[in-house]
Amino acid sequence: MKTLNIKKAAIGFTILSTVAALTACGGNSSTDTGSAASPAASTSTATDKPAEKVTLTFFTNNSDRTAGQGKIEQELIDQYTKEHPNVEIKVETLSPDPQYQDKIKVYNASNNLPDIISSWGNSSFLGPLLSNNSLAEIDRDSLKDAGFIPAALDGFSANGKLYGFPRNSDFFVLYYNKKIFADNGIQVPKTTADLTAAIGKLKANKIVPIAMDGQDPWPSGIWFDTLVQRASGNWDVSHKAMDRSGSFKDPAVVTAATEMQKWIKGGAFGDGFLNNDYGAARNMFGQGKAAMYMMGEWEMGIATDENFPDEVKNNIGAFSFPTIDGGQGTTDDLTAWFGGGYSVSNNSKHKKEAIDFLTWMFRPDGWAKSVWQAGVTFPAQKYDQFQTGTETPVQKDLTTIFNTAKSYSGTVNQDKFTPDTLKTYYDTIQKLESDKINPQDFSNSIDDTADKSSKATAK
Repeated sequence: MKTLNIKKAAIGFTILSTVAALTACGGNSSTDTGSAASPAASTSTATDKPAEKVTLTFFTNNSDRTAGQGKIEQELIDQYTKEHPNVEIKVETLSPDPQYQDKIKVYNASNNLPDIISSWGNSSFLGPLLSNNSLAEIDRDSLKDAGFIPAALDGFSANGKLYGFPRNSDFFVLYYNKKIFADNGIQVPKTTADLTAAIGKLKANKIVPIAMDGQDPWPSGIWFDTLVQRASGNWDVSHKAMDRSGSFKDPAVVTAATEMQKWIKGGAFGDGFLNNDYGAARNMFGQGKAAMYMMGEWEMGIATDENFPDEVKNNIGAFSFPTIDGGQGTTDDLTAWFGGGYSVSNNSKHKKEAIDFLTWMFRPDGWAKSVWQAGVTFPAQKYDQFQTGTETPVQKDLTTIFNTAKSYSGTVNQDKFTPDTLKTYYDTIQKLESDKINPQDFSNSIDDTADKSSKATAK
């Protein structure tokens, strides 16, 4: 079994005792434009040649500039333009991720990508951009002192060339409100039987058990991957189904699909959860209206988000997905992969300046230090030297989950589909969630989709 051993990949640095979590994924569904304007140039002597004025366009999936990764992005942009007064960086934002990625397709089709874009180190996102020669190559040697985890850089590489700066080390968990759990006599669930009992208690007290972004299919895709592992006890079922040395017709897939429908029909996500988008689910948990929240480590920033009450922020914890009754997987098996990052347009008129900015942004005490100490996310770089001893409780929970994991998923299934077949895969997952397809037919359908994806990739 080939798993992503993040501990070994971390270039030998000491495994951390405390950890961070955030949105690789977008926040509120909104479009926004802004500008980090440069201050006036510093006084120069008569013999100095003024630096050329440069305007960079920066397109990001982090729409919320007041919290989380969006806030850190903006702070670093503002700092850079202050230190480099000849540079202006105009920011465009769009979220959630599916809408952002659709806009990238439009930019790519017109050969008009912004200078810097949020990107993902997987074939479904990078493939069309690389086929169109749209991304600039990054000198990997120039990043040798930045502390990147080698496997994170590999995700943004193709044919021996690097095309992006990885941002996060991501993994999927369940967040929970410790006060709500205590008030309702609930312990952290270790099994689905435990979870079912907790859901029953919460529903009886009119509390939404789990906040879930049901409108967007990608969280459910990660949930599905996790449940397949919990059923089979390994990540091979999914990996082999995608490389076609295996099949999604495996019994573990039917078990996982059945489990998904069981959670939904049992009221795990409340009523109408398929209408909840990312922001709605996040706010439901952040405002204390849901006891749990299914999302990635990048949302650990909820614990420091000023938009939410202290009663919630001070009581946030996290735990690994429970085991399935009769399944072979354990809570020490973690759905973990390297998340988003940034790439530079190959057609940019200011390619060098764009790469210079990102290189500065990912200097050792740049992004990694900022997101860790702000309690926002796990960077894709070494960051143990930035621990302060004042990490939030949820950072500590996430560190324990991350460091005690016995296996890691690596790239999730949805990131291996071609763009066309990915839509079919997503549609099938949402049919399963809305009870429009049974688990066996779901298994057959996504296996057919994986086969089409494999054949399209081979062409």
